[in-house]
Amino acid sequence: HDPSPATRAAFLCKADLLTGMVGEFPELQGIMGRYYALAEGERADVADAIAEHYSPKGPDDRTPSAPVSVALALAEKIDTLVRMYSIGEKPTGSRDPFGLRRAALGIIRLILDNKLRIGLRSVFSKADFLVAGSVVGVTSDHARVVAESLDFIGDRLKVHLKSSGVPHDHVAAVFALGD
Repeated sequence: HDPSPATRAAFLCKADLLTGMVGEFPELQGIMGRYYALAEGERADVADAIAEHYSPKGPDDRTPSAPVSVALALAEKIDTLVRMYSIGEKPTGSRDPFGLRRAALGIIRLILDNKLRIGLRSVFSKADFLVAGSVVGVTSDHARVVAESLDFIGDRLKVHLKSSGVPHDHVAAVFALGD
């Protein structure tokens, strides 16, 4: 049977990285993937998801709203966080060579802007099992990876909420409740 549009988009989303165009102009990642997908007869929602899976790239970047695009963008960012935390890579001070802060903020914005309700503990847990099962020789300290990923997202959420004008005492009260 045909894969879902999200599965198809996930399968194709990094293919453009192998092209000379993206090799020469890295800022065209995803954008060229969309053109290539359309030229090969892929569905428009699949092609759009390929173009939007890096979004949002920064605080002023538009957040995707189409379901396939949102699913792929979330998966890409969650995968990035879990993979880096599973090998012990995390931002330190101002150093964030793998863009983990950007990925976490992207997850937050995708969820908030699209008014999604997602159990992040189960999502990060499943993602960590998939990562550990996909990389030869990698065994994961599952509890640590999930806890550190959630703590990191929580810290980024606090910063995001405070910068959005939510009073500090409101943020502290909600986080005091736990999960």
